[in-house]
Amino acid sequence: MDTRKAMFIEMHKLIHEHSQISHKLANPPKEAVWEELNLTDEEASSLRKENLSPASLTAIEKIVKDNMMGLFFDFLCLVDGVSDPDDIEIENDGVWLGLQIKPKHLLSEEELEEEENEDSELMLHDEVYDSYWDWKEKFGETDNKEQ
Repeated sequence: MDTRKAMFIEMHKLIHEHSQISHKLANPPKEAVWEELNLTDEEASSLRKENLSPASLTAIEKIVKDNMMGLFFDFLCLVDGVSDPDDIEIENDGVWLGLQIKPKHLLSEEELEEEENEDSELMLHDEVYDSYWDWKEKFGETDNKEQ
């Protein structure tokens, strides 16, 4: 299977796995993957009191899965350069051209050597949590705000 297809199949597997939240809704964990997103006692208690039906839990999981699909679609539109970042000043005279992500086996020897020598460059996944603070500073959003 080619790497592109494998990545998308894995993406859908991850979306499915991460949307299966019925157990967390019925028995909410106080601590999240990332401390910034921990539930308060009031939030956890409120979820426990809801006593959601199996149909409600399935509906919520479908909504979460749909939102994650939309997230990946919008993100990949940015990567492809067919949409632009909103309200963010960018280099290149403000023209967003997208990003190029290549499977490592398609990189030239020069690109591989350059990548190995760039110890200061973070991999994309390394920037996920750090970039949250940049977003929060720029837009002043709170996690409790209605989207």
